[in-house]
Amino acid sequence: MKGRIINVAEDLSRARYEIELFLVGGAFDLAENSRFISSVESGHSSVEISYGKLILSCWGDEWSRSWRVERCETEPERLRLECSRQMGRARATVELLRKDMNEESVRSRIEFAASLSAMIESNFAGVRVIRSTTARDDRLHFSGVHTRMVLKDRNRIIAAVGAGSKETQADIDAALGAGLVWLDYLQRRQTISQLILFAPKDKSLTIATRLTAVRPKGARISLYEIDEAKSSIEPVAAFDQGDLADRMRRARWPQEPSLDTEVSSLVESIARLAPDLIERHQRGGRVLLSIRGLEFAEVSIKHAGVKFGPSKKKLDESNFAELCALVEEIISARKADSVDRTGMLFRSQSERWLESTLRRDITALDPTLDPRHVYSQVPAYRNEQRTFIDLLAVTKTGRLVVIELKVAEDSEFPFQGLDYWLRVEWHRLRGDFHRRGYFKGMRLSDEPPLLYLAAPLFRFHATTRIIAGSIIERVPVYRIGINEDWRAGVRVLMSERVNEF
Repeated sequence: MKGRIINVAEDLSRARYEIELFLVGGAFDLAENSRFISSVESGHSSVEISYGKLILSCWGDEWSRSWRVERCETEPERLRLECSRQMGRARATVELLRKDMNEESVRSRIEFAASLSAMIESNFAGVRVIRSTTARDDRLHFSGVHTRMVLKDRNRIIAAVGAGSKETQADIDAALGAGLVWLDYLQRRQTISQLILFAPKDKSLTIATRLTAVRPKGARISLYEIDEAKSSIEPVAAFDQGDLADRMRRARWPQEPSLDTEVSSLVESIARLAPDLIERHQRGGRVLLSIRGLEFAEVSIKHAGVKFGPSKKKLDESNFAELCALVEEIISARKADSVDRTGMLFRSQSERWLESTLRRDITALDPTLDPRHVYSQVPAYRNEQRTFIDLLAVTKTGRLVVIELKVAEDSEFPFQGLDYWLRVEWHRLRGDFHRRGYFKGMRLSDEPPLLYLAAPLFRFHATTRIIAGSIIERVPVYRIGINEDWRAGVRVLMSERVNEF
């Protein structure tokens, strides 16, 4: 069945809107002229208007492509685009297909929804499932991954969302955000004072942790784990991840041991190629070297060896010129006025580029921040998963600030920032920062950290306000919108607190 057809020449804005609406829905498969190119991850695609032309760009770790879109045909899970390349000399049909919506996935989720309904009615006396759906709805921001339900307990209506055991951990974690959006949607139509979340057995840790800091207006949240094999449901209480000290590792701290002479010499020999641009970071047993957030070489501390480029080629005297050429190529491509804005060197690691820019001048984001104390890519652990805080800073009055950055829409943006905030606050309350050498010479305030969610102004997901607005007041959440052309210098266009009740 054919969808709606839009000619770009007749309605440029509408075509861009429809393509963006598809892209923010997450990962998809990409094909050109019926030939599969790659699976494109969330945040690795964009559509922009450039000199009156609509340009679609997609990229991965080692590839990038762009097309001028001339016509688009939209369907719920597919876009078919008539495009041109090479200044109009080549024509192409580009298809974007939602990768997780194949028949097997749809069938599995429908079966889970039926199973969950039966479990709810058999485990909760007097509760009936009066509505259940897994249908994807991009306009209402429902992905189709989670089962959305309306329950009735006597005269009380309850919102519910569940995720099955076949889903990825990331999708299970996202059930909380999906639940808040579902709750908001239903509350606009009727009075609902409870949201119930159902997660697979032993996979609810992240949601339980986040629930210590989430209180949607006018409703309480209950969390249950389901055992699909036993058809059983058990309640899970919200808890601070710090209570799991025996099961969780403490964060590693940026105390860099001194490097021996040989390793230092290697690092300096590379840094001298562009001393004002090359940054170095020590991570584990390696020193990573980057230019505007793009890593191009690493030095092994143990073996005193260098690897460079995408293929991790071992550096020696015979190929040092290749390293020099790579550095020059990155510097030429990775700048605001680059002639190739769709190339891999320009597009890759955009968030790290923004992070690098702010680390050099954090006051561009907020003039109250102290430029002497800015830490980037600070390791933090959630369960056994190691992640990195984008930026950890402090105001001139000593209040900690957790800064989470995005350059593309992401519905989980507020909760990713909250995860880091919870870890930072856990350590702050225990006096770990001064003990581990952070913020030397700075007296830290006894106030909870601030949480900044910073992104280009029009790159916040439509659900950001709903999700961030549900976070408790003790976590001061600020949405900071910056200019779209931040590569030429960061300017704050909007700053607002989003969770004052």
